[in-house]
Amino acid sequence: MRKLMSKKGFTLVELMIVVVILGILVAVAVPIFGAVTKNARIKSCKSNQRVIKGNMETFMMTGGTGGEAITLTSATTYDVSGESSFTKLFDGGTLPKCPSADSATNNYNAQVVFDGTNTNYVATCKIATTDAENHNG
Repeated sequence: MRKLMSKKGFTLVELMIVVVILGILVAVAVPIFGAVTKNARIKSCKSNQRVIKGNMETFMMTGGTGGEAITLTSATTYDVSGESSFTKLFDGGTLPKCPSADSATNNYNAQVVFDGTNTNYVATCKIATTDAENHNG
């Protein structure tokens, strides 16, 4: 009696179909993943800017000598990024790093802008972004 060989495994055509399907899935998933990570970086950057603005308000209320409020009397832009009593308000004593940046240096400017009437707290991301999103807050 002749023993029939059982066919185990896949044919070349079946394997090629699987490879094509995987290629299509990867072609769809990679751009979506890129967009999701870009949006996450932008949201994280904007969150950092909100924290910086909140700490600027705290600094202006308590950052003077002896813990008194700092009062701006004329129209001016006050860069607080380098003030040691301002940076102490952050974990580790430094401003957060922008998630869109590759460098390990601080990538935010923190300025208090007084126009003679109104005080505005401006935190901007210093890096040049390749996307059209505005990282300023």
